[in-house]
Amino acid sequence: MSYADVFPGSRLVVRGDVEEAAFTALPDEVEIRYSNVPIALDQYLDGADVEIRDLTTETTTVERFDLVVGADGLRSTVRRLAFEPEKSPIRRLNYMIAVYSPPEPIPGYRPQDGLTMAEAGRSVWVFPFANRPPSVLFSYRTDDVDAEFTRPAIDSLRAAYGPEPTGSTLGWLLDQFEKAPDHLFDSAEQVHLDHWHRGRVVLVGDAAWCLTVYSAMGASTGLAGADLLGTMLERHPHDVPRALQDWEDHLRPFITHHLGNAVSMRAFLTPGNRAELLLRSVMIRVARLPIAGRLLAKVMANRARMKSLDIAAAAA
Repeated sequence: MSYADVFPGSRLVVRGDVEEAAFTALPDEVEIRYSNVPIALDQYLDGADVEIRDLTTETTTVERFDLVVGADGLRSTVRRLAFEPEKSPIRRLNYMIAVYSPPEPIPGYRPQDGLTMAEAGRSVWVFPFANRPPSVLFSYRTDDVDAEFTRPAIDSLRAAYGPEPTGSTLGWLLDQFEKAPDHLFDSAEQVHLDHWHRGRVVLVGDAAWCLTVYSAMGASTGLAGADLLGTMLERHPHDVPRALQDWEDHLRPFITHHLGNAVSMRAFLTPGNRAELLLRSVMIRVARLPIAGRLLAKVMANRARMKSLDIAAAAA
């Protein structure tokens, strides 16, 4: 079973492909600076002064911008500079994720096969792609997130998926993770903010509303949020505060839905206890029954509709 079986019609792409497509689409006049980080931010009625440090030359400059957009992820520096001191908006789910791409198909399975193994508190998903090696997602519950970062990622994974013998498939996936040239290992955390903009600063994507990988909507909502932001700025070119408020008013119900949906989908992707594991098993079995399967398909179709909703068009 693959994710596309759960949500028929989904297009499975990796973030790297989305990023490459976005860079390719940029106009030539857009300036991109690498190794530049904001270290201070001061706002005024008509703009914001940002102190920027160039990490390659160790020099600092101050520049004025009409609008500062923080699209710098879960642990956003822009959010810290513009929105704190407030209590942290990050909510831990007490789950860890590890993602990598093995160099070859899993022994015993076809390249197009999806795979899921789930027990209470831990799961492994393999997502197949048509034109690249599969992606592997480890997801497991922990009572001490900080402790998971005190050792190499592979050691945390082997501890989480032990002490029982792993079996051939899980053992192969763990061995390949250890050999992989790169991987993602992180905690699953959401961002909940009452406001995504303040003055001449606005947050987009994970910096504003990190949904976690369980929503499968991180890249999509990042793109949708940026698209809608551009739409509202074009609609109100001389009134940035109104553009930002209209943007948030239109976008927030959509994001709120997916923040909640990510929590419920977590229980499906990684059941946290025996009760969630039992419910998951019942749902999978019920889906195979003719009448109940059609009812469940309608529920999933509604979720799929919310995933593919064109926010910018809806705000037109």
